[in-house]
Amino acid sequence: MEARIADFRQEPISDKDLQEKLIAAREIRGMKFSAIAEAIGISRTALSQFANNALPIREPYRTALIEHLNAMAEPPAAGERRSGYKQHLELYQTTEFRDAIGWCRKVAENRKMGVMIGYPGSGKTTVLRQFGALTPGARYIECWPGMRMSDLLRAIANAAEITISGNNYVKAQQIVAGLRSRTDIVLMFDECEYLKKWDVDKFEIIRKIWDNTSTPVIFAGTQELENILTRGGGRGNLAQLYRRKWEIKLEGVRGDEIRAILRDYNVTGDAAEMLVKIATDARHGGMGNFAEVLGMCLEAVQGGLVDGAAVQGAKEYKLLY
Repeated sequence: MEARIADFRQEPISDKDLQEKLIAAREIRGMKFSAIAEAIGISRTALSQFANNALPIREPYRTALIEHLNAMAEPPAAGERRSGYKQHLELYQTTEFRDAIGWCRKVAENRKMGVMIGYPGSGKTTVLRQFGALTPGARYIECWPGMRMSDLLRAIANAAEITISGNNYVKAQQIVAGLRSRTDIVLMFDECEYLKKWDVDKFEIIRKIWDNTSTPVIFAGTQELENILTRGGGRGNLAQLYRRKWEIKLEGVRGDEIRAILRDYNVTGDAAEMLVKIATDARHGGMGNFAEVLGMCLEAVQGGLVDGAAVQGAKEYKLLY
């Protein structure tokens, strides 16, 4: 669609093409019919009837509409910045994000053990950190490769501000004693697939802490985490944990939600569709890649227009696809 804009200056444009361009300006670029109508001196009703019902408009307004859409699609001159467009990334509250925050809240309120599953880049960490920011007492714990039992117990104790010492059994009992008197703590473990190394004992110790204190627990991880919880492994299984868990799976964002987000940015139609494809590819980074690529584009254009070339350059820099 954007490639046709330059042709408007050299070739006659049909009403059908102009209608498509006008609708795309509203749906992809977020332009309001009222603002366009005011700019070209026509009533909003007449403009809407032209776009939606193919009712013709008079030639002076038609010419003005073509010139206005062409001008809006041009990159700004060097040093020029258009007003009204966002220049920085924000937290994108998609439907799935809001559902996940609500799920975390229910786990906490019902003092349950929850499991959040999603591909890398699906937003698990963002959900946990945002829930933590909204919830006094929510404690975020990042799991690491090679994390030993003593490391895990120390991380829990530090998060809950509990003093521990002695062997692992004694440390666990001290944590239980400290949490029994607390009703405000929520323990959130991220990248939990790393807890499996050697055996499943670290999962079991968290379950025992939950059993003895009713402290809400949230595990977050990839499909590998679900495989661990379903099949166990090493020298044990996790049947007792598995039958107690509440689960949510992050499936990925919808394309229409990404298009709605991009209306707030100065992005061409082809660039928007490239970004939609990145965001909705949940198996290969999804929203994580989308945020990173869009961020690189915004930094590169410095308030100008993000076009397909900018998105492609950012993709190549990240070695995507």
